[in-house]
Amino acid sequence: MRVAGMLELQIREGQTSRTVQLPPRKISIGRRPDNDIVIGDVLASRYHCTIEPTEGGYLLTDLGSRNGTRVNGHPVQSTVLVSGDEIQIGKTVLRVVPEQPLATTVVEEVPDVASAAAEPIPMAIIEPADDPAPIPVAHTTVWDAASVGAALRNLTTAGRDVGFDVGDITLLDRSSRPIHLAGRHRAEGQAVRVLRSLLIGAFRTRATDIHFEPRRLDYQVRFRVDGMLVPVLTMPSTLGQAVLNVVKVLCEIDIARRNVAQEGNFCVEVPGRRIDYRVSYSPTVHGQKLVVRILDKMAAPTWLGDLGMPPLMLKALRSTCQLDSGMVIVSGPTGSGKTTTLYTALRSIDASARNIVTIEDPVEYTLEGAAQTSVDPKSGMTFAKLLVSCLRQDPDVILVGEIRDPETARVAMQAAITGRLVFTTLHARDTVGSIFRLMDLGVEPYVIANALTLCISQRLVRVLCEKCKKPYRPSPSLLVKMRMENRRIEHLYTHVGCRQCMGVGYLGRTAIFEMLAFNDELRDVILTQPTIQQIRKAAGQWTSQTLLDSGFAKVAEGVTSLEEVERVAMQE
Repeated sequence: MRVAGMLELQIREGQTSRTVQLPPRKISIGRRPDNDIVIGDVLASRYHCTIEPTEGGYLLTDLGSRNGTRVNGHPVQSTVLVSGDEIQIGKTVLRVVPEQPLATTVVEEVPDVASAAAEPIPMAIIEPADDPAPIPVAHTTVWDAASVGAALRNLTTAGRDVGFDVGDITLLDRSSRPIHLAGRHRAEGQAVRVLRSLLIGAFRTRATDIHFEPRRLDYQVRFRVDGMLVPVLTMPSTLGQAVLNVVKVLCEIDIARRNVAQEGNFCVEVPGRRIDYRVSYSPTVHGQKLVVRILDKMAAPTWLGDLGMPPLMLKALRSTCQLDSGMVIVSGPTGSGKTTTLYTALRSIDASARNIVTIEDPVEYTLEGAAQTSVDPKSGMTFAKLLVSCLRQDPDVILVGEIRDPETARVAMQAAITGRLVFTTLHARDTVGSIFRLMDLGVEPYVIANALTLCISQRLVRVLCEKCKKPYRPSPSLLVKMRMENRRIEHLYTHVGCRQCMGVGYLGRTAIFEMLAFNDELRDVILTQPTIQQIRKAAGQWTSQTLLDSGFAKVAEGVTSLEEVERVAMQE
């Protein structure tokens, strides 16, 4: 809310400056992230001072800070501020100035999410249409509590019901110590309340990542839902920075450092489950950007049948998981579910009877009964060195997070030849491409022929929302394109958009697969420096279903749309 005669604070910290409008309520200033105005000055106290409206202006009160508060160069305990006053907290200067006209200045108002009086903005129920609307976002240039608060309340009711709400979340630091307890959300600072709302929104929308992106005047928050980024909230820079500081405290990261890359992790407990979060900060021209990766074990498949593989491929993978030696390679781009597939395969192996070791960068899933290790290049612990060390630990099954270099490739394949079952990932376009990628890394053809058992390539496609997907009759030419001209297909489906799927037309994801199982004929061909066509010919039945064919089968079943399959699997 804006009132006549309001003042602004021009805040200068080092080489950066910002302007914050003083709201008609009491606010706190200090180093802790739950203050209304957070300053990173190391000379500031955690709760340094307060400013509140009073008759004739604003009253500043020092909170017994260790280094004191100065106004116009003089230490004060309490004083009424007037235009032109300069408040000094350590090396940070806050200058009191009159509110500028809206035509010439855009300012940030410190929002009070908890006390926002406006009613929630209802999400429109979208009837089937060609142009679905995205999640409503709070876009505003003059910040007020109502707009941000309403957008957050709207977000906490979007998507699906998860059985708990904002008040059921307990935030734990990286050491698993409770920092913000469930049921205490109404008494917490606004930055913590905003973080809670975003986390519950991520639960409800099945988001895998939360992006906090600084811009010139604000922070934009986007969720990655089913592989696509969706804007969900825009908030003032002061609030955005405060939320980033809350996450830093949870991760035990230095909040005063903003011009360096920082990483960490924290946890959340909700009724019946625990969720891990991995965070990454990177400096940009407008401030630090934060990406929070959500590692929810409950969202991952628990057995091989959950992967959605065709029966022939599923049978081959199950048989391979029972072997004493060999190598399974899963290829695909980043974010295609490779690690999820490998962990699902590992869960089918009896960890009580076999020694399972994983080497990853970093460890994303926990596997009961397995010895899991993260690489640390700074200390010299690379994939290759950890793999050599691992081989001295009498492993039966080894998961190597990714083959990136010739040394890792050589050691992993020697392990597969000498009696270990090795699972790994590789960045290649398809199964045949995995073979040529290994050759590019300098692996000898005879080693490839003897080590490899299965090559799998996969992609993730979005699943059509059952509530709003729209049928249409395919043309004969379309069926020819899908190689299904001899099948009787009455209808295919396309995406529309509704409240349940947040207007995008898709709800969840499933995988499409391509598999290459090695036989004697294929091994003989690999020894002759073959072409792609020679490998496909030797593979026999395994080349009858490519990634594109697997995707077309999902389209015919009404699981996904033709546009989605072509987006992720169409060959160049």
